[in-house]
Amino acid sequence: MNKLTKVSLIASLLVGASFSATADDFIPTNISATLERNISAQMQEMMTVAQRELSLSVQAQLSESLFDSSVEQQALSVAEASNQNEETVITSAMVKE
Repeated sequence: MNKLTKVSLIASLLVGASFSATADDFIPTNISATLERNISAQMQEMMTVAQRELSLSVQAQLSESLFDSSVEQQALSVAEASNQNEETVITSAMVKE
């Protein structure tokens, strides 16, 4: 009877060890799958944010460029108008003499 208890105890320990070893294999698999999902989600979010920031940056640069060219055109128009006014003033002064 003593041998029977020892054999049954050893058998139960082996069965328990094999079940825990199988469970331990599933735990790293679940952890790695969860990590992969989290990393993938974070990468997608980072890409979305980067695309949005790039788009806003390009829009801001285009706006600045258009504004600068508009200001330059207005400055040229004002300069041309003042040149025409100066010529008119000079011409009218010459006519008065």
